[in-house]
Amino acid sequence: MKLSNIRSAIYNKVWHSPKTRLSNFLKGKCDELPHKQRLIVVTALFSVFILVAFFVFGNACYKMGARQARHTFDIEHIEGIDIQQPVNTVAHEVD
Repeated sequence: MKLSNIRSAIYNKVWHSPKTRLSNFLKGKCDELPHKQRLIVVTALFSVFILVAFFVFGNACYKMGARQARHTFDIEHIEGIDIQQPVNTVAHEVD
C-alpha cells in the first residue's frame, strides 16, 4: 500500500468524514429554524466571537505593556577600540 493511500485514508477518517457529518448536522438544524431566529442566533454567535477576539487581543497588548513596564533596559553605548598601526620597518630603512 502506498504512503499516499495511507495518508488519504487517515485524512478521510479523521478530518473529512467528521467534518461532513457535522456540516450536515448543522445545516439540518439551521434549516429547521425560522429566518428571524436564525438571524438572531448568527448575530449572537458573531457577537461572542468579536468579544472573545477583542479580549484576546487586549490581553496580549496588556501583557506586552506590563512586561515592558517591569523591565527597564539600560542602554550601553559602544566605545571605540584603540587600534595600533603596525610599524612598517621597510619604510623606515635608510639607503
